[in-house]
Amino acid sequence: MKISDIEKIHAAGIITAEQRDQIIARFGLKDDTGKFLVIVSFIGAVLVAAGIALLIGAHWDEIPRGVKLFAGLALVLGAHGMGWWLRGGGDAPSPARPATGAPQPGGNYPRIGEALHFAGSLLFLANIALVGQIYHLSSRPANAFLLWWLGIAALPWLLRSAAQFALLLLGIGIWLGVEINDATSLIRFDDEHQVLVYALLGLVFAGFGFLLRRSANKDFSTVAETFGLLAFSIFSYPLTWSGFLSWGYRHAELNPWLLPGLGTLAALLVALGCRQLTALTTQWRVTWGATLAGAAALVVVANFVPQQSGWYWFGHLTPLNIVAAITFFVYGLLQVQVGVQERSRFLVNLGVVFIALDIIATYIGLFSTMAFTGLMFVVSGVFLILFAVFLEKKRRALMKQISAQTTGAKL
Repeated sequence: MKISDIEKIHAAGIITAEQRDQIIARFGLKDDTGKFLVIVSFIGAVLVAAGIALLIGAHWDEIPRGVKLFAGLALVLGAHGMGWWLRGGGDAPSPARPATGAPQPGGNYPRIGEALHFAGSLLFLANIALVGQIYHLSSRPANAFLLWWLGIAALPWLLRSAAQFALLLLGIGIWLGVEINDATSLIRFDDEHQVLVYALLGLVFAGFGFLLRRSANKDFSTVAETFGLLAFSIFSYPLTWSGFLSWGYRHAELNPWLLPGLGTLAALLVALGCRQLTALTTQWRVTWGATLAGAAALVVVANFVPQQSGWYWFGHLTPLNIVAAITFFVYGLLQVQVGVQERSRFLVNLGVVFIALDIIATYIGLFSTMAFTGLMFVVSGVFLILFAVFLEKKRRALMKQISAQTTGAKL
């Protein structure tokens, strides 16, 4: 059953608007708009924004200053204005708030309108760069990205747009990455240590997503959780690499309070946010919250653990690598179980993938000499192939279990 079917039943007067919304929310019905249209629309929006920037750049010297400013402002307002019109005055339908069936301005093309809003937000960043170039303002890139994400911060809530929310999170991440690499920054955090900052930022996003589950913008919750947990897994994974954080060690140059502050915020958000995970039992909510908070603490501690290039326990693994590998493995198992209870394919797949990557990283770090490593490659390579088959079977079984639970909930 699709949203359009429910709309026809509502239009026939068989159910009320409230009943329509309850049915859509209860069975998790999705918008009928094809994913292909969404992908093509957003790619087109990015190409339009990039193309306009290139056209202006190609004729930069011939364009008067006033025309540059007017054209830049007109493009931003035009993109957002057309997007607003195509979305029906900003009242675009969604699974939580579907279309009413009444005629709307622009013919009701919410996805294309959202893509134009997306282009407008990108053009806003281009305009910041344009103004900075015209008036020879500070060339500090971090300030431009800060102004950009602050400027678009209200758009996700005003437009009820998950795409704008994803762009906002991306903007915050880009700004932080540029800021901590700036030599003049108060939060400078360079070298390989900066991946710890990105890992904690991912947990901050995930915790914020948990808190949004009870809000009117539930789509934002999915975006923040997906973005955050994926970022945390990617940027905390290097802790399992042999000798990581002992390469180019320059601890004295790193900001001393950035990681503790970000880790405290991440732990607080995930601890409070896990209370909103109603699909989990109380015991599992406490377990998952404690696991994520503990992961944040481990990332913070990893920055302050003394690292010596010759301080190894097994092969090329340091004590930090071993603790991280064990913790990451347990974390992955718990994430898979949480994914099953939440009926989330993303959590299950993410957990399985990084469990396998954790095993591979640990395996490589354990061996040193060429002959011994070659022998172990042959012996354990067979084991890894068999283990991969086991993981795939386990993953498929979990997917079937999730599908069965979802089907049972709909009956």
